[in-house]
Amino acid sequence: MAWSDTWADILSGGSPRWKVDDINAKKIALDYIKQHHTTTTNDKGDQQKEETSAQPLRILCPLAGDDPFIHYAYSQGHEVTAIDIVPEALEVVRLQFGDASDWSVVDTNDCSSKEEKQWKHTSGKVTLYEGDILTKRSELLNSFDAIYDKDSFGALSLDMRSAYCKRLSEYIKPNGTVYIEVKYKENEWQRPNGPPYHVEKDDIMNEESFGSGSCFEYVKSLGEVYPLSIPNMKQTGHILRRVLKR
Repeated sequence: MAWSDTWADILSGGSPRWKVDDINAKKIALDYIKQHHTTTTNDKGDQQKEETSAQPLRILCPLAGDDPFIHYAYSQGHEVTAIDIVPEALEVVRLQFGDASDWSVVDTNDCSSKEEKQWKHTSGKVTLYEGDILTKRSELLNSFDAIYDKDSFGALSLDMRSAYCKRLSEYIKPNGTVYIEVKYKENEWQRPNGPPYHVEKDDIMNEESFGSGSCFEYVKSLGEVYPLSIPNMKQTGHILRRVLKR
């Protein structure tokens, strides 16, 4: 089933798949991002040290669907950019902000893709790209402090992971934080099937994924980040950091 058909089914009352709309789950995700995002400062001895950042972050949400995280992060003072190919999903996102007149379509003549729409919130702090995540957008290069990936990596077919990770490596700043939620399937016979696919550290850091070109370092496994209602499946989290190529 194509993603547009999947969303049509979800929005018409069909199976929610692995959607999680609980705002507490979004708070957990944002807290982890803030805890692990650091900035480099100079102390009085002119020695560089890393400190947890307390400043508002610019966050990218790839393959966002209608995830309430977008509005929640915005409500907490952060700047958010989301990308999804399904117009109906992004329409739901806009409705989460209230007044539809607070959104406008931006002239994309200067953007990398001529076919997509770009929606801007009147606050100037939220942008929604209605297009393919793999499209290269020069205006997003080296732009984001953090990436929020809720099941996106684990939803892609294996042959798409390399291009997806490459694109994210271009968009995130050096030292930027990647927060990834994936599914851990307790029964081995379930693991080859997807989406969502069973994902562990080795899958994330595979040379065909985030391990390619040593662009990312693995920081931490977060274990189970919140409970799911799906039998024999856990929602697990991982933290990565963007590093300069050596």
